[in-house]
Parts: sequence; C-alpha cells; structure tokens
Amino acid sequence: MPLPSKQEMIYSYLLDMFEKDTLKNGRLPSENELAARIGVARRTLRYTLARLENEGFLIRTNHGTFLRKKHRRTEALPVTVLVPCSDYHTASGYWSSFLTHQTILGAMEASVKAGTYAVTLPVTTDNDPTVLDIRQINHLDQESMVIFHGIEWAPGLIPILIERKCRCGIISYYKVDLEKFAKYDIPIFNIYLEEYWECLGSAVEQLVQDGAEKVVYFGRNSTDISKNGKIYFEEACKKLQLECDMKEQYVLFDKNLPHHQLLAQLRDIYNRTHFDGLIFDSNLYYELPGDLDFFGETGIPGRTKMILGVSELLKHPDLPEHTRVLHRPQKKIAGQLAEFLLSGKKGQFSCHCEYEFPLLEEFFRRTERE
Repeated sequence: MPLPSKQEMIYSYLLDMFEKDTLKNGRLPSENELAARIGVARRTLRYTLARLENEGFLIRTNHGTFLRKKHRRTEALPVTVLVPCSDYHTASGYWSSFLTHQTILGAMEASVKAGTYAVTLPVTTDNDPTVLDIRQINHLDQESMVIFHGIEWAPGLIPILIERKCRCGIISYYKVDLEKFAKYDIPIFNIYLEEYWECLGSAVEQLVQDGAEKVVYFGRNSTDISKNGKIYFEEACKKLQLECDMKEQYVLFDKNLPHHQLLAQLRDIYNRTHFDGLIFDSNLYYELPGDLDFFGETGIPGRTKMILGVSELLKHPDLPEHTRVLHRPQKKIAGQLAEFLLSGKKGQFSCHCEYEFPLLEEFFRRTERE
C-alpha cells in the first residue's frame, strides 16, 4: 500500500491541529515556524495552506493566517475594520490616516479585552470607493463583525454586507436610515457626526470655563466646520455675553497659505483684538519648518487659552499644558462599536457623536495604544 504524499501528510497534520484547537485566538504560527515544526520546506507547506484556504478552513490577512469561524471551537471571532486601501497612511494624508489609525486602535483594544483580535481589510486598491476590490471583500464570512466608515463612502458595500448578514458598526456623517435595514434583521450600531460643527459653540464655552473673555476662531476656509460653524460660534458668544465682532473674531484663511504667512496673519489679528482665547483649526499637518516659533511669530502670550485642531502643531514643544484639542474621539467610537458587535446584542441603534476638548497630555494618552 503506497504511503500518502507529503502534501496529504501535512494536510492531515494541520487538520489534527485544528481539531485539538491549540491555536491562540485561532492564529497559525508563521510559515517559517510551522514548516520547521512539521519538518518540510516552506514552499511545500504553502501548497497545503492554499488548499486549506480554498476549502474554507483558513483566512489569510496582512496580520497572519487564521482558522475560520466554522472550524473553530472558540466563540471569540475577529472584528474586521474595512479600510480605504492598503496604503492609507500615505494615500490619505495625515487627517484621514489619523482617523483610520484611531479606528483600528479602538477596535483592536476592545477586541483584545473581549479575548479576540481585530483585522483590517482594504476594500479598494486605489482609494476609489466606487471601485470595490471584490477579491478582498470575499474574505468576509457570513455574520462577520464589521466596522466601516459610512454608507456614503462606499454604498456598494451595503448589498454585500446584507447578503452575508454581517453585524455592522457604522461611523457616518449623517444618521443612517435604519428602517432600510430593518427587514434584513441585521444588527447595526450607527454613530453619526451630523452637524458636528456645532462643536464651535461648545469650544467657546470651554474656553470661557478655562478663563477666556474674548475668543477668536481662526480656521481653514475649505472645511465644513469653518463654513457651517459660524452661527454656533456667534450664538455662544452672545449667550455668554462676550464681546463679538464677527469680522475680527471669525477669520478664515486659505489652506495653502505658507506656514510663516499664516502665523503672520494670526499675529495681525492678535494685535488688533488682543484676544485671550483662540480656536485654531490649523492646516499645519505636514512637517513643520525647523525655524517655526509659534508664540514668537504670532506674539500670542503663552497664558492664552487655546483649542487647536489635530495637526503636527500639537507636537510643538512650547505649547503650554493648558492647551486643548478639538478632538473627534474616533478611537472611543470604534471601541464602542466593537463592544456592541462582540456583545452579540441584536437590534439597530443610532447615537450622535460629540466632539471633545481634552487637554494636550490627555489627548495623546487617549489616542495612543494602551
């Protein structure tokens, strides 16, 4: 009777490993480690791994190779974060890559606490949401737990997620119409940012609590927060009986203005108004010039109460401890979505996200990996 082929021997060995369920969180060792353990060449092992993947036993991701749900005894399934493309860090700029990174961290930390893990799945090859990479999306199992940015980003995802009855955690700019999903009985938790520019009113109130008496907003002319937040800024100033000259205290700048010219413009505003509270939605998200001296170039005293937008400026060594950050708590949002998905809770829910204003040290603590 002929002996089984080497591939069949490896195949049987791995199936036995799966049956004994000795894998931590369902994750296989690296190919090098596994090949050495079995005593075969890595190339030979790959043939068997490919077969097991085609048969539905395994799923391969950028973070490793895992045993699929239906072949595992553990109930701890991974949370999948759908990201725009595999190189989102360089393709999307600091702001978008920052938010994506925070989403991954939030999902990961919540998953680890629940005894499982998070994986990322790029859904496009070139960050074009109208052209989905179906080969990647095919890695989603039935009833996968999925976190992604709103349906307005990639509407083509929705039919796929519905067909596979995925549990969905959705971050969106507008409240998702859950009635459209009710008949499919898909668990959904939607956290939406609708009219998030209301935060400018809250930012004025925060600066007044910190001791400011005259507040200026200085922001990019291209952003929704600048275009739509003016009325909330003005209403808060009037409510708190602050001096409010909107021509002088609500100033928008061209996002392409060079750094030193930008700070010179802010210096002129300070010389005219002598504000003691500043909301600065800066565009300084590229590498800062080595000679940039924020307080020297603007003439703003270090005691000024400030709320700064997320940018590289937050890393400036001379910023005082009382500096606050205009912060969309993306990591916390993703953690809440992951907790919902992992809880097994059914139903469809929505809640509004509120911007926050943590102190500088607290902001970095919140946004770094725990």
